[in-house]
Amino acid sequence: LREQFRVDLRRNTAYWWLIAQRFVCLLGIYGIQQFAQYYIQDVLRPENPVRDTGVLMAAIVGALLVLAVIGGWLTDRVGARRVTIVAVLIIAAGCPLLLLGRDLVSLGLYGAVLGAGMGLFLTANWAQANQLAPAAEAGKYLGLTNLATAGAGALARLEGPIIDALNNAQPGAWWGYTALFLFGAVCALAGLPLLLKTKPAA
Repeated sequence: LREQFRVDLRRNTAYWWLIAQRFVCLLGIYGIQQFAQYYIQDVLRPENPVRDTGVLMAAIVGALLVLAVIGGWLTDRVGARRVTIVAVLIIAAGCPLLLLGRDLVSLGLYGAVLGAGMGLFLTANWAQANQLAPAAEAGKYLGLTNLATAGAGALARLEGPIIDALNNAQPGAWWGYTALFLFGAVCALAGLPLLLKTKPAA
């Protein structure tokens, strides 16, 4: 049983860099997912913040689903790392674009940009994880990949107090929400150096 849970961190270092890159990128995305409704409610002040947040999330998920399939096709042809780089750049552009949304249409369009990047990223990242995981322990390694997903989701919740502190520093300027979306872009770009440490696709 102990052997089943043993993980040699010195071997397959490329895989751990991939997990680190996944964690960093998802950290920014999950922060936006957690606090988007508060941004819409406080800054945009629509009649129904819950509805508008639902429209934003629907646009993100819709684009994600479409680009996840297209991303699989692209990954098979140009390689997972190349698709991931493109995905990260789209995510980095989509996060701050949300700050420009002032109505349902523009918010949905900018959300679709973010969702497109997420769809490409999730597909390419999993494809590369399958390529880098040791064949004899693929199930264990792919299971460990979920630590990055769950860890990013949990840590993203801690952004809340920081957002509140920045918003309260100058009421009405909403620095906290601006930082939220910019942080999403920074996280996406911060993963690029980590991605370069992974081995080329076999």
